[in-house]
Amino acid sequence: MGRKERKSLKSNLIVILLHLLKWQYQPELRGGSWKGSIVEHRQGLRDALKESPSFKPYLTEIFDECYLDAVERACAETGIDRETFPESCPYTIIEVLAAGFFPANH
Repeated sequence: MGRKERKSLKSNLIVILLHLLKWQYQPELRGGSWKGSIVEHRQGLRDALKESPSFKPYLTEIFDECYLDAVERACAETGIDRETFPESCPYTIIEVLAAGFFPANH
């Protein structure tokens, strides 16, 4: 897997996690742009995995790191304290990639 593909997979995963966190922790601000972003980036990841199933181990390898990056961005964008978010990702990779998965309110 090339550097460009790795960067793209990581970026898509961080954006999905970021918007899932915002969806869960700021339900009053939910909108079409967050939902559209989640759908778009999920499709990008699913397409990449369909094209190259060998990418799946890489996603598993970077999942925890991407979650921490998403939490950092969520804190910066929302002003929510870091302690509000779980230490480890509350979603599984299967949920993150699943069409139609959106977490319940916090």
